[in-house]
Amino acid sequence: MEQLLNEIPVSPVLQKLIGVGAIILLTLLAIYLARFLLAVLGKRLAARTKTDLDDRLLTASRKPIYLLLFLIGLLSLSEYLQELLAEYISADWFRFIDAIFYAIGVVLVASIIVRVITTILQWYGRTVAVRTQTRIDDEFIPLLDRATKVIIYVLAALIILEHFDVDIKGMIPVLGVGSLAVALAAQETIANMIGGFVIMTDRPFRVGDWLSLEDGTTCQVYQIGVRSTKFKTLENTLIIMPNAELVKSTIHNITYPYPEIRLQVDVGVGYDSDMELVKKVILEEADAHHLVLKEPKPAFRFREFGDSSLNVTLFARTVSVLDRLRAESDLRNQILERFRKEGIEIPFPQRVVTMLEPGEEAESEKEN
Repeated sequence: MEQLLNEIPVSPVLQKLIGVGAIILLTLLAIYLARFLLAVLGKRLAARTKTDLDDRLLTASRKPIYLLLFLIGLLSLSEYLQELLAEYISADWFRFIDAIFYAIGVVLVASIIVRVITTILQWYGRTVAVRTQTRIDDEFIPLLDRATKVIIYVLAALIILEHFDVDIKGMIPVLGVGSLAVALAAQETIANMIGGFVIMTDRPFRVGDWLSLEDGTTCQVYQIGVRSTKFKTLENTLIIMPNAELVKSTIHNITYPYPEIRLQVDVGVGYDSDMELVKKVILEEADAHHLVLKEPKPAFRFREFGDSSLNVTLFARTVSVLDRLRAESDLRNQILERFRKEGIEIPFPQRVVTMLEPGEEAESEKEN
């Protein structure tokens, strides 16, 4: 560039000013050219593809690329001014400015990489993950996005520190001790994250499944997170359970692998009741209910001889937990009405109480 400027028939000072203007002009021209290529040619190429991933990548990386080109122009201008002002300004200042520009450039490159990876993950989550039958990718995409950002920016920071002659190898023991301290302080969080990873990979339950927890609570899986899992109860409340405790619990999955769930209606009838009639009435009411599945067929069981009644049970199937609750309530009402029409007694607990006079009570004690 110096040779070209020397051929211009003007004074040396004006030649230097022309050199500064040329660097600024070339920088702006490079930005304009990059803008043209990304906006015009990039869109034309992206229009020929079947997906919109390339459009998203162009949109995400456009501004950082412009800033990177502008930074390269400033770096070139700094080097050129260093030659002009070497007699007036110390070279240490220019080295410091170059180091700052270098750090900013590393951050911009890291930002471009992060934007590209984030765009790809978001595109995958919106177009591919929603079509899969599993929710593993839906749960892991945000976690992978955050982990990728942390790794890339940490690498960028290490590159910048190395450029400033900071001994990275000497920092490794410090980082190791610090990591150990953080791990000990956050061991519960790490245990929960590991538990969340186990749940997402082993998949003992899915979002929407109905479960029975160890304390007997019936609830529906609302959200599976990295740290905790949320369950929605029949009372419309939310149970938040840490994953570390969840993986150690015994949980009954009511709706997986088969969504049909068993309903049970217990009733007691009098000892003088006709059991064939009782069986007929109960099965007829079960067969007539619209929420009760025809296959497998409802079953009648004579369960036990109770203190005051003959206890029987109806077993049937419905398609969900909510249908089971509705069907059990309806069947109890219908069976009660039919029993009343058929003259079948539903006895209540009875006790025989013998009243004794004071003299009779003493004689009873003597006999005993």
